[in-house]
This record gives sequence, C-alpha cells and structure tokens, in this order.
Amino acid sequence: MVLYWGKGMKENEKLIRKFLTDRMHITVEDCERLLTTYGYELHKKGGSHRTFHKKGDTPINVVTPKNTKYVKPGYVDKIIRKLNLEE
Repeated sequence: MVLYWGKGMKENEKLIRKFLTDRMHITVEDCERLLTTYGYELHKKGGSHRTFHKKGDTPINVVTPKNTKYVKPGYVDKIIRKLNLEE
C-alpha cells in the first residue's frame, strides 16, 4: 500500500485517528481528504454520490448525507476496511 504523505503527515495521522475513534462525526470532506491521501481520485460527483477510483482497485462510493454534514457510519466502516486502517 502506497501512502502519499508529504507536508501534512501529522494531519493525515489525526484524520486516520478520527476515522477510527469518532465514526459518527466524519464529513464528506474528511472522506475525500483521506481517500486522496491513499491515491484515490474523485471521478464522479453527481447528485448525492461521490465515486472515488484508484487504478487496479474497485471504486468507493460515498453518499452525501441529507440534513446533516456527517456521513453515515456504514460508509465510514467501508472506507476503514478498504484502506486497512484497523489497528
């Protein structure tokens, strides 16, 4: 697995910790930041869905929540499993 760290390495560590400890308060922007850190690119942004692609891997969909700024925990869990973030 290749991580695209860079200047914001501490910020990425904080974001990963947030995904693992505070799954109820993850925003769509948090998902996008984390997925782009792992080499995914946003290819489709239509309606309430955002689709992230990475060459050689299956796409990851994130649904923009209605009436709240937080993503449903099921999508967060999917991202955690896909990126092998569990400790």
